[in-house]
Amino acid sequence: MIFGDKKTYAIELYHEPLDNFAFYMTGRMCLHLNSIPFGDIDDPACSFYITYLRLSEKMNDIEAITYDFGYEKDIDVFEFLDVKLYMADDSTTYEQIIVDAKKYQKFDFLTNGGEMFDGTKSFAYLDKNEFVHIMIQIFDQNDKIICITVEKNTFVSVTNEFVEWYKGAYSSRPVDTE
Repeated sequence: MIFGDKKTYAIELYHEPLDNFAFYMTGRMCLHLNSIPFGDIDDPACSFYITYLRLSEKMNDIEAITYDFGYEKDIDVFEFLDVKLYMADDSTTYEQIIVDAKKYQKFDFLTNGGEMFDGTKSFAYLDKNEFVHIMIQIFDQNDKIICITVEKNTFVSVTNEFVEWYKGAYSSRPVDTE
């Protein structure tokens, strides 16, 4: 199934339940960002849970990721966040790492967000003009960083469709009676 429009922003997934009583929500999944696929739609049996959690967090308070980084290019925002969250050098104190994590972790998008996003790093923020900026790095593509923008209403609508689908599918899971 596809939530949204692949030409702008879409979440594509195929629920392929595993035979288990815990009813782990698994299958294949990727996002489409301005026709660019993000995630491996061919990777089977991927957990949807972490992706669901991350996207739910964004939907619970989309305004929390509003920020003016003061950079003209999203590539610079990506590099700034990458240093603050993942690339601290030896001169950065442990206390500063904790402060930076508390301040900037909310901009992490789907880094370690499920097996389908292995080999990627991503960040997202909302600008003052109501556009969500999503910046992704795919390591097997020469570490190229791709930056796209999506209208806030489109991002919220499509993401909420996925979140609500997940909640509905999970609530209908079989219950272990043994």
